[in-house]
Amino acid sequence: MPHPTPLAASEVVVGCVTEDDPKYLGQALRLLQSIRWFGGELSRSRVLVCAVERIDARARRALEALGAEIRIVPRFDRRNGSANRLQLFAEVWDGPEEMLLSLDCDTLVVRDPLPLLRRGVFQAKVAPQPTVTHEVFERVFAAMGVDLPERSYTTGYTGTPTIPYFNAGVIAATKDVVDRLIPPWRHYNARLADELWLVEPCTTHVDQAALALALAVSGVPVAAAPPELNYQLNMAYLPPPPGYADLDPFIIHYHHLIDGDGFLLPCQFPRAQERIDAFNDRLRQERSRSMHRRERVPATASSSRQIAVVGMHRSGTSLVARLLTAMGCYAGEDHELPPPDVYNPAGYWEHRDVVALNEEVLAALDTTWLDPARADIDALPEEGRHAFVERARAIARGFDAHGSWMMKDPRLSILFPLWREALDSPVCILVWREPGAVARSIAERDDLPVAVGLALWEEYTRAMLGSTAGLPRVLVSYDDFVSDPIGSASRLHGELAAAGATNLRLPLDAEIRLIVEPSFNRHAGHGGVPLNAGQSELRDALRSGAALAWHTITPADRDTRELLSAFSRHQHSHMCRSAAEARELDQLLAAVFDSRSWRIGFAITRLWRRIVPSNLPTARERWMRLRKP
Repeated sequence: MPHPTPLAASEVVVGCVTEDDPKYLGQALRLLQSIRWFGGELSRSRVLVCAVERIDARARRALEALGAEIRIVPRFDRRNGSANRLQLFAEVWDGPEEMLLSLDCDTLVVRDPLPLLRRGVFQAKVAPQPTVTHEVFERVFAAMGVDLPERSYTTGYTGTPTIPYFNAGVIAATKDVVDRLIPPWRHYNARLADELWLVEPCTTHVDQAALALALAVSGVPVAAAPPELNYQLNMAYLPPPPGYADLDPFIIHYHHLIDGDGFLLPCQFPRAQERIDAFNDRLRQERSRSMHRRERVPATASSSRQIAVVGMHRSGTSLVARLLTAMGCYAGEDHELPPPDVYNPAGYWEHRDVVALNEEVLAALDTTWLDPARADIDALPEEGRHAFVERARAIARGFDAHGSWMMKDPRLSILFPLWREALDSPVCILVWREPGAVARSIAERDDLPVAVGLALWEEYTRAMLGSTAGLPRVLVSYDDFVSDPIGSASRLHGELAAAGATNLRLPLDAEIRLIVEPSFNRHAGHGGVPLNAGQSELRDALRSGAALAWHTITPADRDTRELLSAFSRHQHSHMCRSAAEARELDQLLAAVFDSRSWRIGFAITRLWRRIVPSNLPTARERWMRLRKP
């Protein structure tokens, strides 16, 4: 039988539906970029982006710059958000195309899928696992008076027998199929939204349950799409089906697996990882080109500034630093910055040379970040202090070649007097956050008592106000950024320009909304965390901005300082005991590794691995990894 003729770009319209929300707008932009960069013939197809109720103006311009048509569509039903995709189908048939390729926003086109699309059928991938159980299907079909189809399919990942039940993230269908399928699909989505109990406990997949009903009553021809057409990455907690790792995807369904900057996270499948790497590399290149295009004037001594982001740990300094990089501020190369983690999903933006120097200064003062009162630069010997200042000056000179640049490290709050000697004319961005929120965040991250967190907040905040007095300063609130990201970013950009950093650009609203993620503010407010009189006065002065006008910064009261000093001594003693115990364990395991019996076992293991290869590390490899500093 001859292979059907592949569809041409002019025969296919690509569509997606987005909410007017930074998360989904960012997904829609990535999807459109992937189509234009890696879609092959599909890259020349018409692309329609439907926004539910409204769309941010700057996000619209960014999408239209890539050739998308924007339509505003009504919400289907607030109780059934996934059904908004149905609003797309009424919008697409005003052009000459005969087929719609409907994509969820959290997908990427990584190579041309047109050769896999078939005319005259409904095409989608069978659901990877029974997220709607067979018991729920029996209940729903009986309630709707529809005959339950045979379990003639198996779920793609778990191999569970199922009725025709499809993942709706990637759908291909011609107009004649859509005209028959959409009316019952809309009908059953509305019915199930009114009777959600029918789908319990699978209510997050109401739309797909409604699709199964619609396929049954419409009788449209169905063709199960291959997994490469909807290659899902969110099933890593299950063993992949045989051969899945060897598949080379056409469309990747990444779901939530991206970092704070919109780059896809690594996956366990080599062929898919190659496609991910290609997309991430292209995204970096395009962002770099875009930044250079938007710089209206070259960096000069008059337009470039040295910017210090100063603030207590867990106060939003990373958020501000990330916004600065979006404005065109240099922070360092990727390999010079620490990666994101669970405590800072969007990254820390701390240059390794700045952090290393600050750590060495604290060590020379025989203190840590937990005892800021002892971080007195004047206590350093003159020769040592001069050496540290020269190193800081060398770091700054290296940054100066990149135009406006910024450095960020919470330790700057207590060590800025040293850096002030090394910098020519810095602008200081003072970042603060409600003290109760900081204390709770510190308690979660470092397992410190809330009282200690409050004391640290006060010491760091008083130190940053005192050490930056007399310099150009911008006071910003983390809570203001979360509640009004666009206005706060605009004010920050304006104040930096007024301070001389005229070569920075104001990011698009969509970019700002992607950077400011309100869900990171897990410790908002200060309820239930009592403040002493000095802490309350300091917080109120920060809220009003009056703190910038203080001529004299009084130290924290004696009780606060004694609390931190006692706690620091306790932590130091505990760390010494832990280090001694770790050395003993290291010696014990070293003896085990060197023993003759263990070496014989290790040799047998190596021999066995030659017969049955494995990528898993050996016990010795795991231990050697762990004992590295």
